[in-house]
Amino acid sequence: GLPPASAAAALAALDVLDAEPWRLTRPLALARRFTLALGLPRAQSAIVPLMVGEAERALRLSADLERDGFLVVAIRPPTVPAGQARLRFAFSAAHTDADVERLASVVAETGMAAA
Repeated sequence: GLPPASAAAALAALDVLDAEPWRLTRPLALARRFTLALGLPRAQSAIVPLMVGEAERALRLSADLERDGFLVVAIRPPTVPAGQARLRFAFSAAHTDADVERLASVVAETGMAAA
């Protein structure tokens, strides 16, 4: 069984979701806002992969985004096949519309979505 504290935390989380259902729907809505802004396929989850090709490029783009204040993880071999590295954009209910607009603007300016 779970430790009592873990069970209590899970129950509290369910209470929050019951009281604030927008916390479930907002991440997907933000991901869709992001993909729409960049002309990418419509997001199906709060995690949006952006294919960039080579691992070195993924690492460089991730570092560039971090300098702009965004945490976007580079996914590269051996997690994915060689030549199929990608950036992993993850949206949460804590992100604002302005956050997503700024992120989309930075991504568009760099041309990384055109990979």
